Amino acid sequence: MGTSSDHLGVLGTSTNEAGVAGYSKNAVGVYGETGAAGAYAGFFRGNLYVTGQIFAVIKDAIVPFSDGSHRLMHCMESPEHWFEDFGAARLKRGRAVVKLDADFAKTIRTGDYRVFITPEGDCGGLYIKSKRGEGFEVRELQGGTSNVAFSYRIVGRRKDITAHRRFARIDIKPPMLSAPRTARRRRSAAKVHKQAGARPARARRRKVARSPQRLPTLLAKLRKQARARPARWRKGAKKRV
Repeated sequence: MGTSSDHLGVLGTSTNEAGVAGYSKNAVGVYGETGAAGAYAGFFRGNLYVTGQIFAVIKDAIVPFSDGSHRLMHCMESPEHWFEDFGAARLKRGRAVVKLDADFAKTIRTGDYRVFITPEGDCGGLYIKSKRGEGFEVRELQGGTSNVAFSYRIVGRRKDITAHRRFARIDIKPPMLSAPRTARRRRSAAKVHKQAGARPARARRRKVARSPQRLPTLLAKLRKQARARPARWRKGAKKRV
């Protein structure tokens, strides 16, 4: 465990391997927490690679702004796993065949995807005539023959996720990090921090070792002073006698 009042509590560096690594068989491999509302429990400068799922209450993107600042853009959420793609095309005498991007098609279930089209000119309206694994056909309503341009949005379910349940229930508490255990860890960290600021144990041991040597001398001196009578008191005692 590392503690610090104004610097890094834990620092790991490496040239070719992981700077900091954590592993746990049944709980959390690496845990971070902050007590300040504006601080970060974890900060990564560079790419973040995750092989499993990311659970977050809010997912944002930080984008540079024209005035030199950075602004938040919020992610859209869905109860299912979707990938989407966008494009534009044009009718030719009332019909058009649009091919899916080959790489995009490899990532979705091409047997069941959605297409949303928006005409970008005056026409009788557009509709999807058919959808196939390699693309879809767009036609103008009522047998129209215009050459209007249109844009489209394609949404498909992720191909690599086979088992999924809508609105799956999830426990937001990480495993093995209940409130009581977290409180114990805070107390343990506070104890270590207090010990780090205290005097070294070696100095304390020397002080304790010297104390028994001085104590008998001090007691003997006090007893001697208690037995000795002041000269003035002895003279007064003789006069009274």
